[in-house]
Amino acid sequence: MEQPAAAAAVAAEKEGMAQGEDLLHQFERILDHDLLIDEVGFLHPTQFQSLDCSQTGNSTSESHEYTQEYLWCRDHKLAISSEVLPKLYRAARHAYSNSATVKDAALLEPDLMSHSKALLILCPDMLTAWNSRKMVLSVSYDFTKLKDELQLCTMILSYSPKNESTWSHRRWVIKKVSEHHQDMSGLIERESLLVKEIAEKSKMNYRAWRHRCWLISYMTREQVLDELKKSARWNELHVADNCCFHYRRSLLLALLDSRCIEGENSLDYKSEVHLLWKEELRWNEMLIRRYQGRESLWIHRRFLSQWWVKFLLSGEEMECCAAGISLVDLFLSQEIYLLSDCLNVPADEFGEACIQAELAALYILWISKQVPAVKPQLEERLHSLGSLEDVLARACPERSRLWTHLIA
Repeated sequence: MEQPAAAAAVAAEKEGMAQGEDLLHQFERILDHDLLIDEVGFLHPTQFQSLDCSQTGNSTSESHEYTQEYLWCRDHKLAISSEVLPKLYRAARHAYSNSATVKDAALLEPDLMSHSKALLILCPDMLTAWNSRKMVLSVSYDFTKLKDELQLCTMILSYSPKNESTWSHRRWVIKKVSEHHQDMSGLIERESLLVKEIAEKSKMNYRAWRHRCWLISYMTREQVLDELKKSARWNELHVADNCCFHYRRSLLLALLDSRCIEGENSLDYKSEVHLLWKEELRWNEMLIRRYQGRESLWIHRRFLSQWWVKFLLSGEEMECCAAGISLVDLFLSQEIYLLSDCLNVPADEFGEACIQAELAALYILWISKQVPAVKPQLEERLHSLGSLEDVLARACPERSRLWTHLIA
């Protein structure tokens, strides 16, 4: 009884391997015929049956039972039935492993690139496969192949937008392109747009936003300013996402970088930065008043205030306004006024007013700690509301012992 059972198991295994190889062949044919596939989906068999599998679009004119039953491609969209994923993955991994051992360079490249592409679509965390592709692409520069590589990354990110290996490989490709092209503005603009589209679908996607921050180093100053303008509306609609505000901070820091102002008149630069920061502070305050209890907005204000106070404390900016008050005192008065408004917001059923008051009080405490030079002026301006400890206790009385420790 055991021998027939074992023979049946071996036969079933061989049949499964043959089906997997057949599926892999069809899968790779689809990928070769349609290089513009930009979206991949893995569907449950019941969902897959709802697709019109009688047409395969740009994939291939030939019909095949596995292609029709398990693979679907049309309008640059690829669907794979989850029923065959284990067989397809094992076949792709086996084919890739065999191709990686080939010594003949002429045979190595086509098979390795084809099999690794299929494998990475099924398992994008396979770092060895990514490194194999880097090895082949590093032999000689080919812009067309690098564009195809970006398309592959786009395809994978369509269903796995937080995959670190794919974002890392994408940066490697862009860096490779930058070594041979001076004008990167078009490519960088498309990359930034891609991240925006992915961020719309995948909330709080730290890896996507980190990639967008990395792109800033390749942007011209005009692109940085344009990104600041275009990203404002997106931030207004996603005030709870700290990633998008971190991106704005990176853009602002890029403008402060000496490389961005090289050859420009120093006075013109200071005037432009002065206006830019004032507008950013005004915009941030508007959002804080509109959306209560959003920590990301207060974190952004901390960054803006720290640089702004230091800027005002610098030699040339210690001038006074028309009323004879220094610009630092004027700014601190405005911040205390914002604090007062936040402390007096009527309570609501969601508790956002309490969170807003606590964040505002912590913001003032943070300024006193980060810029000690303004602490005496800050305490003087706080006199109408009481001491800093009183303000913190009023905002969040259950943490009074913590406030006492922090202030001490």
